[in-house]
Amino acid sequence: MIAQVTATSGTDFVMIDAEHAPLTFDIVTQMVHGFMSVATTSVKHALIRIPSHDLAWIKWALDSGCSGIVIPMVNSATEMEAILDRSLYPPRGRRSFGPLYAPFAAGGNAASSYAGPGEYFQRARRGEIAIIPMIESKQGLENCDEILKLDGVDGVFIGPADLRLSIGLEPAIDGEEPEFLAALGKITKAAKKYGKVVGCMGIGEEASYKRGSEGMDFLLSTFDYGAILGGYNADLTKARSGLERARKTSVPRSEL
Repeated sequence: MIAQVTATSGTDFVMIDAEHAPLTFDIVTQMVHGFMSVATTSVKHALIRIPSHDLAWIKWALDSGCSGIVIPMVNSATEMEAILDRSLYPPRGRRSFGPLYAPFAAGGNAASSYAGPGEYFQRARRGEIAIIPMIESKQGLENCDEILKLDGVDGVFIGPADLRLSIGLEPAIDGEEPEFLAALGKITKAAKKYGKVVGCMGIGEEASYKRGSEGMDFLLSTFDYGAILGGYNADLTKARSGLERARKTSVPRSEL
Protein backbone atom coordinates (compact mmCIF):
# COMPACT_ATOMS: atom_id res chain seq x y z
CA MET A 1 0.00 0.00 0.00
CA ILE A 2 2.84 2.41 0.80
CA ALA A 3 4.28 1.84 -2.69
CA GLN A 4 0.89 2.53 -4.29
CA VAL A 5 0.27 5.66 -2.22
CA THR A 6 3.76 6.92 -3.03
CA ALA A 7 3.03 6.50 -6.73
CA THR A 8 0.20 9.03 -6.45
CA SER A 9 2.55 11.66 -4.99
CA GLY A 10 4.78 14.05 -6.88
CA THR A 11 7.81 11.78 -6.65
CA ASP A 12 9.85 10.98 -9.74
CA PHE A 13 11.16 7.65 -8.45
CA VAL A 14 11.34 5.33 -5.48
CA MET A 15 14.29 3.26 -4.33
CA ILE A 16 13.11 0.04 -2.73
CA ASP A 17 15.72 -0.96 -0.16
CA ALA A 18 16.35 -4.70 -0.17
CA GLU A 19 19.82 -4.24 1.33
CA HIS A 20 19.10 -3.04 4.86
CA ALA A 21 15.35 -3.72 5.05
CA PRO A 22 14.25 -7.35 5.71
CA LEU A 23 12.34 -7.76 2.45
CA THR A 24 11.85 -10.94 0.47
CA PHE A 25 11.85 -10.70 -3.29
CA ASP A 26 8.21 -11.65 -3.68
CA ILE A 27 7.44 -8.57 -1.55
CA VAL A 28 9.88 -6.45 -3.55
CA THR A 29 8.24 -7.57 -6.80
CA GLN A 30 4.80 -6.72 -5.43
CA MET A 31 6.08 -3.27 -4.42
CA VAL A 32 7.47 -2.64 -7.90
CA HIS A 33 4.21 -3.70 -9.54
CA GLY A 34 2.14 -1.73 -7.03
CA PHE A 35 4.11 1.45 -7.64
CA MET A 36 4.30 1.14 -11.42
CA SER A 37 0.67 0.09 -11.91
CA VAL A 38 -0.63 3.13 -10.01
CA ALA A 39 1.84 5.64 -11.45
CA THR A 40 -0.03 7.82 -13.92
CA THR A 41 3.04 8.91 -15.88
CA SER A 42 5.87 6.98 -17.51
CA VAL A 43 8.49 9.28 -15.96
CA LYS A 44 8.07 7.58 -12.58
CA HIS A 45 10.57 4.85 -11.89
CA ALA A 46 11.05 2.07 -9.35
CA LEU A 47 14.65 1.26 -8.49
CA ILE A 48 15.70 -1.66 -6.29
CA ARG A 49 18.76 -1.47 -4.08
CA ILE A 50 19.81 -5.11 -4.00
CA PRO A 51 21.61 -6.70 -1.02
CA SER A 52 24.78 -7.81 -2.80
CA HIS A 53 26.48 -8.50 -6.12
CA ASP A 54 25.16 -12.07 -6.15
CA LEU A 55 23.70 -13.39 -9.41
CA ALA A 56 20.45 -14.52 -7.79
CA TRP A 57 19.67 -11.09 -6.37
CA ILE A 58 20.48 -9.35 -9.65
CA LYS A 59 18.32 -11.77 -11.63
CA TRP A 60 15.33 -11.61 -9.29
CA ALA A 61 15.42 -7.83 -9.10
CA LEU A 62 15.65 -7.29 -12.84
CA ASP A 63 12.99 -9.91 -13.61
CA SER A 64 10.54 -7.97 -11.41
CA GLY A 65 10.32 -5.38 -14.17
CA CYS A 66 11.89 -2.59 -12.13
CA SER A 67 13.30 0.49 -13.81
CA GLY A 68 16.80 -0.32 -12.62
CA ILE A 69 18.99 -1.75 -9.89
CA VAL A 70 21.30 0.00 -7.45
CA ILE A 71 24.23 -2.19 -6.42
CA PRO A 72 25.88 -1.53 -3.04
CA MET A 73 29.59 -1.30 -2.26
CA VAL A 74 31.11 -1.48 -5.74
CA ASN A 75 34.83 -1.09 -5.16
CA SER A 76 36.53 -1.77 -8.49
CA ALA A 77 36.07 -1.95 -12.24
CA THR A 78 36.54 -5.73 -12.01
CA GLU A 79 33.56 -6.00 -9.65
CA MET A 80 31.51 -3.73 -11.90
CA GLU A 81 32.33 -5.77 -15.01
CA ALA A 82 31.08 -8.91 -13.24
CA ILE A 83 27.86 -7.11 -12.26
CA LEU A 84 27.30 -5.96 -15.84
CA ASP A 85 27.91 -9.49 -17.11
CA ARG A 86 25.13 -10.75 -14.81
CA SER A 87 22.79 -7.83 -15.55
CA LEU A 88 22.80 -7.50 -19.35
CA TYR A 89 21.45 -9.83 -22.01
CA PRO A 90 23.78 -11.24 -24.69
CA PRO A 91 25.81 -10.19 -26.51
CA ARG A 92 26.98 -7.66 -23.88
CA GLY A 93 26.37 -9.92 -20.89
CA ARG A 94 25.06 -13.33 -19.90
CA ARG A 95 21.76 -12.51 -18.22
CA SER A 96 19.38 -15.46 -18.36
CA PHE A 97 16.07 -14.92 -20.16
CA GLY A 98 12.89 -15.28 -18.11
CA PRO A 99 11.34 -11.92 -17.17
CA LEU A 100 7.80 -13.31 -17.04
CA TYR A 101 6.71 -10.96 -14.24
CA ALA A 102 8.24 -7.85 -15.81
CA PRO A 103 5.25 -6.91 -18.03
CA PHE A 104 3.08 -6.48 -14.93
CA ALA A 105 5.27 -3.52 -13.96
CA ALA A 106 4.50 -1.71 -17.20
CA GLY A 107 1.90 0.60 -15.66
CA GLY A 108 -1.83 0.63 -16.14
CA ASN A 109 -3.85 -2.57 -16.22
CA ALA A 110 -1.07 -4.81 -17.54
CA ALA A 111 -2.80 -7.95 -16.31
CA SER A 112 -5.67 -7.49 -18.78
CA SER A 113 -3.36 -7.11 -21.77
CA TYR A 114 -0.53 -9.52 -20.96
CA ALA A 115 1.48 -10.11 -24.10
CA GLY A 116 4.52 -11.84 -22.65
CA PRO A 117 8.01 -10.53 -21.95
CA GLY A 118 8.99 -9.59 -25.49
CA GLU A 119 8.53 -5.83 -25.15
CA TYR A 120 10.43 -5.77 -21.86
CA PHE A 121 13.24 -7.79 -23.42
CA GLN A 122 13.63 -5.26 -26.22
CA ARG A 123 13.70 -2.38 -23.74
CA ALA A 124 16.38 -4.15 -21.73
CA ARG A 125 18.42 -4.82 -24.87
CA ARG A 126 18.18 -1.11 -25.72
CA GLY A 127 19.68 -0.25 -22.34
CA GLU A 128 16.51 1.24 -20.85
CA ILE A 129 16.91 -0.61 -17.54
CA ALA A 130 19.35 1.34 -15.36
CA ILE A 131 22.43 -0.29 -13.81
CA ILE A 132 23.69 1.99 -11.04
CA PRO A 133 26.63 1.14 -8.76
CA MET A 134 26.96 2.64 -5.31
CA ILE A 135 30.31 4.17 -4.48
CA GLU A 136 30.55 4.20 -0.71
CA SER A 137 34.08 3.17 0.26
CA LYS A 138 37.61 4.51 0.10
CA GLN A 139 38.50 1.84 -2.45
CA GLY A 140 35.49 2.70 -4.60
CA LEU A 141 36.40 6.37 -4.36
CA GLU A 142 39.94 5.64 -5.55
CA ASN A 143 38.60 3.58 -8.46
CA CYS A 144 35.55 5.69 -9.36
CA ASP A 145 36.94 6.82 -12.71
CA GLU A 146 37.58 3.24 -13.85
CA ILE A 147 34.16 2.11 -12.59
CA LEU A 148 32.16 4.89 -14.20
CA LYS A 149 33.79 4.80 -17.61
CA LEU A 150 32.47 1.29 -18.26
CA ASP A 151 29.87 0.93 -20.99
CA GLY A 152 26.62 -0.27 -19.42
CA VAL A 153 26.98 1.78 -16.25
CA ASP A 154 24.18 4.36 -16.34
CA GLY A 155 25.03 6.41 -13.28
CA VAL A 156 26.23 6.29 -9.70
CA PHE A 157 24.60 6.62 -6.31
CA ILE A 158 26.87 7.85 -3.52
CA GLY A 159 26.34 6.20 -0.14
CA PRO A 160 27.37 9.02 2.20
CA ALA A 161 27.32 7.22 5.55
CA ASP A 162 29.52 4.29 4.53
CA LEU A 163 31.75 6.57 2.48
CA ARG A 164 32.31 8.77 5.52
CA LEU A 165 33.10 5.75 7.69
CA SER A 166 35.57 4.48 5.11
CA ILE A 167 37.54 7.74 5.08
CA GLY A 168 37.66 8.02 8.87
CA LEU A 169 34.62 10.19 9.61
CA GLU A 170 31.51 9.58 11.69
CA PRO A 171 28.55 8.06 9.79
CA ALA A 172 26.07 10.69 8.59
CA ILE A 173 24.18 11.52 5.43
CA ASP A 174 25.80 14.96 5.17
CA GLY A 175 28.77 16.90 6.45
CA GLU A 176 31.09 19.83 5.84
CA GLU A 177 34.46 18.13 6.35
CA PRO A 178 36.87 18.99 3.50
CA GLU A 179 37.70 15.33 2.84
CA PHE A 180 34.02 14.42 2.56
CA LEU A 181 33.26 17.28 0.18
CA ALA A 182 36.35 16.40 -1.86
CA ALA A 183 35.12 12.80 -2.14
CA LEU A 184 31.70 13.94 -3.37
CA GLY A 185 33.38 16.23 -5.87
CA LYS A 186 35.69 13.52 -7.19
CA ILE A 187 32.85 11.06 -7.81
CA THR A 188 30.62 13.71 -9.39
CA LYS A 189 33.43 14.90 -11.67
CA ALA A 190 34.14 11.35 -12.84
CA ALA A 191 30.46 10.73 -13.56
CA LYS A 192 30.08 13.93 -15.55
CA LYS A 193 33.25 13.12 -17.50
CA TYR A 194 31.57 9.99 -18.86
CA GLY A 195 28.04 11.37 -19.18
CA LYS A 196 26.63 9.43 -16.22
CA VAL A 197 24.02 10.72 -13.76
CA VAL A 198 24.86 11.16 -10.07
CA GLY A 199 22.57 10.60 -7.09
CA CYS A 200 22.88 10.95 -3.33
CA MET A 201 20.89 11.71 -0.21
CA GLY A 202 19.26 15.15 -0.19
CA ILE A 203 16.93 15.25 2.80
CA GLY A 204 15.75 18.77 3.51
CA GLU A 205 15.96 21.96 1.46
CA GLU A 206 19.50 22.89 2.49
CA ALA A 207 20.94 19.44 1.74
CA SER A 208 19.14 19.35 -1.61
CA TYR A 209 20.51 22.79 -2.44
CA LYS A 210 24.07 21.72 -1.63
CA ARG A 211 23.90 18.51 -3.62
CA GLY A 212 22.26 20.27 -6.56
CA SER A 213 24.93 22.98 -6.47
CA GLU A 214 27.57 20.24 -6.59
CA GLY A 215 26.08 18.97 -9.85
CA MET A 216 24.07 15.99 -8.68
CA ASP A 217 21.12 14.91 -10.81
CA PHE A 218 18.77 12.94 -8.55
CA LEU A 219 18.25 12.85 -4.80
CA LEU A 220 16.54 10.72 -2.20
CA SER A 221 14.42 13.33 -0.43
CA THR A 222 12.92 11.19 2.34
CA PHE A 223 12.49 7.69 3.73
CA ASP A 224 9.11 5.98 3.98
CA TYR A 225 9.35 5.79 7.77
CA GLY A 226 10.38 9.44 7.94
CA ALA A 227 7.43 10.54 5.84
CA ILE A 228 5.02 8.37 7.85
CA LEU A 229 6.40 9.59 11.18
CA GLY A 230 6.25 13.19 10.01
CA GLY A 231 2.63 12.76 8.94
CA TYR A 232 1.68 11.07 12.21
CA ASN A 233 3.33 13.77 14.29
CA ALA A 234 1.76 16.57 12.27
CA ASP A 235 -1.72 15.07 12.64
CA LEU A 236 -1.21 14.36 16.35
CA THR A 237 -0.09 17.94 16.92
CA LYS A 238 -3.21 19.26 15.20
CA ALA A 239 -5.49 16.89 17.12
CA ARG A 240 -3.95 17.76 20.48
CA SER A 241 -4.12 21.46 19.68
CA GLY A 242 -7.80 21.12 18.86
CA LEU A 243 -8.51 19.21 22.08
CA GLU A 244 -6.61 21.77 24.14
CA ARG A 245 -8.57 24.61 22.55
CA ALA A 246 -11.81 22.75 23.21
CA ARG A 247 -10.93 22.28 26.87
CA LYS A 248 -10.27 25.98 27.26
CA THR A 249 -13.44 27.14 25.56
CA SER A 250 -16.04 24.44 26.25
CA VAL A 251 -18.65 24.76 29.01
CA PRO A 252 -18.07 22.08 31.72
CA ARG A 253 -20.72 19.33 31.75
CA SER A 254 -21.58 20.17 35.36
CA GLU A 255 -22.78 23.59 34.23
CA LEU A 256 -25.03 22.32 31.45
